[in-house]
Amino acid sequence: MARKNWGEVFRGGAERIEAIAVSCQAKSDVVVEDERETGRRALLNLGHTFGHSLEAATQYDSRRLVHGEGVSIGMVLAYQFSARMNLASPDDAKRVEAHLKSVGLPTKISDIPGELPPTAQLLDAIAQDKKVKSGKLTFILTRGIGEAFVADDVPSSEVMSFLEEKRSA
Repeated sequence: MARKNWGEVFRGGAERIEAIAVSCQAKSDVVVEDERETGRRALLNLGHTFGHSLEAATQYDSRRLVHGEGVSIGMVLAYQFSARMNLASPDDAKRVEAHLKSVGLPTKISDIPGELPPTAQLLDAIAQDKKVKSGKLTFILTRGIGEAFVADDVPSSEVMSFLEEKRSA
């Protein structure tokens, strides 16, 4: 419903109310099913690992980046990283980026105003993420739109080179 009527959703009114209600119900169903975040609930964190590192990089300055903006950029990065790892199509990453951009959200690291710390600091912030287990990086990645999964033990060297590339894009 929301994708088809996104224009009406963003203008407000009944379509927005319905989209929010459907979204809240979907999230609630997942949370109730997995209260301890041991299964499907983790998938709600798509984009958060990258996004949280970007929030930390801005020192949580809401004039530079708010949480939803960090997650927007993080979702695009998660799709792009999935494509880089040959898990998903680059077309899916482009589609997600185009959609988020069309609704006015930032989609690139370069969309964040001001200087960011070195990439190594971004990686350090990722290493502090709650999903890291025994020092192994964990991301929510995707095999396509609507096909997110938990990727354990993601090589930090791959993340580092990916972030370096995306910082200059």
